[in-house]
Amino acid sequence: MLGSPTRMKAVRFLRLAAALTIALATGFTAPGDAQAASSWRTILYDRFDSGGVPSHWFRYNGPYGSGVRNCAIPSHAFVKNGSLRLVLSYGTNSRCGTGWYSGGMMVDRAYGGVDQRVTLRFRVVRDRAAGHFIVPMRWPDTAPWPEGGEEDWCETDTLNFCHTFLHYSKDNKQIYRKHVFDMTRWHTIRVVRRNYVAKVFIDDMSTPVWVYKGSSTTLPPTVKRVVLQQECRAGGCPTDKTGRETILIDWIRIEKPA
Repeated sequence: MLGSPTRMKAVRFLRLAAALTIALATGFTAPGDAQAASSWRTILYDRFDSGGVPSHWFRYNGPYGSGVRNCAIPSHAFVKNGSLRLVLSYGTNSRCGTGWYSGGMMVDRAYGGVDQRVTLRFRVVRDRAAGHFIVPMRWPDTAPWPEGGEEDWCETDTLNFCHTFLHYSKDNKQIYRKHVFDMTRWHTIRVVRRNYVAKVFIDDMSTPVWVYKGSSTTLPPTVKRVVLQQECRAGGCPTDKTGRETILIDWIRIEKPA
């Protein structure tokens, strides 16, 4: 089972683990997305129908994370049968030797932004292996971490719920919220950050499951890029070396204010 939200953050992206100060946001449910569809403009829409991984995605290649050995290689992020796949499995590669390898991707700098709306359809298949993943993340491009902010919209070790974590400040404070749904089935998740308000939608694109009204402190106005990330759990990589975890992403859309 998944540990506390603090434990979930033990495995991080390209940095050492930090001591966490967590602030729980109460949130509220709004009658719908205040921004009409016409107020957004699509800047990227990948359906992964053919042609492999689009060139505007940079695939991870090398060790990363902290507190546990983890290595990503480009061959573990690939397109097959109409979906993007991130695979965590055991093997041997010249990059990190024998061990567990995962998939991870960051979109090109040209598709970054301060305020964005990101929508994707995904599911997860586990076969005797369980990892830790963040789908999607937005990573700061124009300021250092953590004061530049980090938006982890659906982060989890398990398949029946995930958390949104909104990082801010030099001492890595966080706002977080839990979302319960079955990730073994296909779901559409939409995450929105606009005018210091964060929203999460799951399947129902008219009514958010969570709304957080923040500020320039808790939602730093820095340019961020979308990341799709998979890694071993904080407690270690899977024990069954023949197992695998596959994250399937049917499509992803990134929009910016019109």
